[in-house]
Amino acid sequence: MIIVIGLIGNFIPFFLISWSEQYIQSNTAGLLLSVAPIFTLLLSHYFTKDDRFTLLKFISIIVGSIGVLFIIGFDTLGSLTSNSQKTLIPKIAIIFSALGYVISSILAYNLKEISTMTLTTLVTVSAALLSVPFMIYIEINYPSSLNAKSLLSIFYLGLFPTAIAFQLRFHIISKAGPIFLSYVAYLIPAFAILWGYLFLNEKINLETLIGVILILIGVFISQKNIQWLK
Repeated sequence: MIIVIGLIGNFIPFFLISWSEQYIQSNTAGLLLSVAPIFTLLLSHYFTKDDRFTLLKFISIIVGSIGVLFIIGFDTLGSLTSNSQKTLIPKIAIIFSALGYVISSILAYNLKEISTMTLTTLVTVSAALLSVPFMIYIEINYPSSLNAKSLLSIFYLGLFPTAIAFQLRFHIISKAGPIFLSYVAYLIPAFAILWGYLFLNEKINLETLIGVILILIGVFISQKNIQWLK
């Protein structure tokens, strides 16, 4: 089970996100990762006993899904131009990454007999071991050019958004469950847009803002006790 969590919750998402950001903006990738709560609402109905599917949650999923369509871009879905097709597959890859995060969180929630520190260590090590054969193949055919800047970036990515983040992630899962954790994904769009704008000069268009607003409305509806919708 730990190997599966490392595969679908670490190795595959990390690869898909890194690959996709060669073709789409980093803020777009961050925005698409915010679909995680939508997947969690669906899967929790079948894999948890205390969070059943309701009309309120269905409405929140519909609103959030419309928001995702705005982020993906209606021109990408409706047009057959080569440019749109080049961005559609990377965006779908990001959504699959989010699905992997959700499933791995649910699986990790069921491993209550393992401490969060041990789980973090075993999951990250197993994912690293799975990636070694691919790394060797790539390095033989396309050698990397390592320098101080790239090594510093690798160290940062390994420590903060991987080791520390996964430790916090599994701790929250053990205390509050995967459903509560999934809503943290809605913080991603704000930071993705902000950092992309500040450091990468990425543009923010109207469709992206509409998508973010609709997704946030979706999660708001799912969390509020709105009597007339019940």
